[in-house]
Amino acid sequence: MRLLGLFGHPVHHSLSPLMHQAAIKALGLEEKFAYHAFEISPSSLPEAVSALKVLNFCGVNVTIPLKEKVIPFMDQLDSQARLVGAVNVVVNDRESLTGFNTDGIGFLRSLEENIGAKPKKQKVIIFGAGGAARAVTAALGTSGAREIIIINRNPDRAESVAVMLKQLGITVRVYENDSKDIEKEIRTADLIVNATSVGMSHIPGSLLDGYISCLNRKHIVCDIVYHPLETLFLKQASTMGCQVVPGLGMLLYQGAEAFRLWTGQEAPVDIMRAVLEGNLKENKHSSYLPLKKKRES
Repeated sequence: MRLLGLFGHPVHHSLSPLMHQAAIKALGLEEKFAYHAFEISPSSLPEAVSALKVLNFCGVNVTIPLKEKVIPFMDQLDSQARLVGAVNVVVNDRESLTGFNTDGIGFLRSLEENIGAKPKKQKVIIFGAGGAARAVTAALGTSGAREIIIINRNPDRAESVAVMLKQLGITVRVYENDSKDIEKEIRTADLIVNATSVGMSHIPGSLLDGYISCLNRKHIVCDIVYHPLETLFLKQASTMGCQVVPGLGMLLYQGAEAFRLWTGQEAPVDIMRAVLEGNLKENKHSSYLPLKKKRES
């Protein structure tokens, strides 16, 4: 048996163990793989990465605050991880560690699976400039988005994302949250994405406040927040007739891509989706309870 897992700090709230254990069970791979969450502080990261080789881990997910810190310990990076500057999946192949970033892939697949949309030649509005925003914008840029508008309260951070996108030849503009030009940009956008934590159950609100009248049926509105399943951001868009894409899809499909990288098998996404939705609806998040009770372990 080879271990899979999650490195992060904290990890008790994560749904990754629940999702991957369900996939392992559904495909009858319990004798080959086991997935566990590991509480790894930044100071313990060097020893934890060494353990991947010593204990012959198949691989791990990497989450906050380790996605950038783990990069120096990788033997190689895939193109998206290199572009984004963050790793969320590590694959151990005969003691050679490769860092991947599947967040952007997860977002694009969610967009296509939910509403059949692709970003090619689209004008995109991105709220946020953190790690998730970098992954989403990199994926959009490499998939042919025509224009990307970054809206963020920290202009320096937004400019760093813009620099990354300009390497891809994408037209980019940056605005602070209170810019008067945002309304005009939203009216002419095709795709609008909340890539911030605003709207999570403990961070209520919506970055569409003040711009709802700018929306119409041609807009596609996406959120990366998945708890609650339907955020205020999406509710506001729905009232204006927009197509909406919930954040659960990005979580699901980035995990499905990680599962494929580790096992070489396509992930059972319907089963993974069902256990995620069931857990979120029940609002029970402990990572250390057994799968048979539909919790994470």
